[in-house]
Amino acid sequence: MTYRIIAILLAGMTFIFTACSEDTKQQAQEMNKEVEQTVESATQDMEQTKEEFIAEAEETLENLNEDIEEAEEALKDKSEEARENAEEQIEELKGERDTFKENLAELKESGADQWEDMKDEMNDGLENLKDEYNEMLEELEIG
Repeated sequence: MTYRIIAILLAGMTFIFTACSEDTKQQAQEMNKEVEQTVESATQDMEQTKEEFIAEAEETLENLNEDIEEAEEALKDKSEEARENAEEQIEELKGERDTFKENLAELKESGADQWEDMKDEMNDGLENLKDEYNEMLEELEIG
């Protein structure tokens, strides 16, 4: 009789543990799905942010190209010494612009994980390009 009670208790405990185990598996699977959805959503947000940055950077580069052309045109009215100095600065700015364009092309090909690594550097590069252009205009008294 004692063996029978122990056997029934063991069978019941096994059933309970199995049921708990199945619930735990199901909960783990549900949690895993939620995590996957969160990661997917975050990745989409990063991609969207990356695309927005690329669009802004391309627009800024387009505006910068137009501004450089205007600055070069405005230099025609300056003295030869001022033109030489300005042309040197403009060439440096164009070099930095070209470097940024290369980095932007690399960014376009990158994935979301690389975007996270490159984001701050690209933002800084874009801001530096804008600042250097504005400093050049002030220095040359063009803008």
